Amino acid sequence: MDMPVILESVDSTNTYLKELAVSGAPSGTAVVALEQTAGRGMYRRSFESPKGAGLYLSYLLRPDCPSYLCADVTPMVAVAVCRAIEAFSGLSPRIKWINDIISGKKKLGGILTETAFKGGKADYIITGIGINLLSGALPQELSDKATCIEEETGKQFSPEEISPFFINELNALLSGFPNNKKEYIADYRQLCITPGNEIFCKRGDESFRAFAEEIDEDFGLVIRLPNGKRDILRYGEASVRGMYGYT
Repeated sequence: MDMPVILESVDSTNTYLKELAVSGAPSGTAVVALEQTAGRGMYRRSFESPKGAGLYLSYLLRPDCPSYLCADVTPMVAVAVCRAIEAFSGLSPRIKWINDIISGKKKLGGILTETAFKGGKADYIITGIGINLLSGALPQELSDKATCIEEETGKQFSPEEISPFFINELNALLSGFPNNKKEYIADYRQLCITPGNEIFCKRGDESFRAFAEEIDEDFGLVIRLPNGKRDILRYGEASVRGMYGYT
């Protein structure tokens, strides 16, 4: 298993890795921080990143593919994350569309993917992974919404010992991308808990309720609106809430 760059503290592993990417770092470069002082998630939400309490990992991809395929990276990474967690802990997490990692009915972690384009293709893609590890490290106000590996398994793991499991899965994803999409869609459909549930959607300034039906061939969430019409939510254009109350 490959080893990442390990940092004691950084503002954001994604920001740090962007600087390496611009300087020419190769595909597969990974960075792990024991603490983030300005961790972030989707829609610029802050991500609590106390020292030693979680895995904060960013991974660099330089895929040779059309730009429209870059949206597949986030859900494929979600599958890789679930595989890695099961490999080192025995826990079998699930996915809430599109990028939240779930155990039981609480959030275990999430994924933030950022892409830089050049000449109609992706110059690089950085995927950031945050996984809660230790009990007692999460803010009290999140106790009913978030969980951690220790709480779910009764075991403690350090970022240094588990990061190779994630990198191994990400390397496997990268080595076959984008031709391995069908394999990851099949696993994503099995892992995603969103279909079959009533949900609350936000798309731009619009908010509405719907019933989640299935995941389509491009990881879109097929929904049925109250008027009976069907629609598809795409990564980056909409968020799904209301299943458990943590979002």
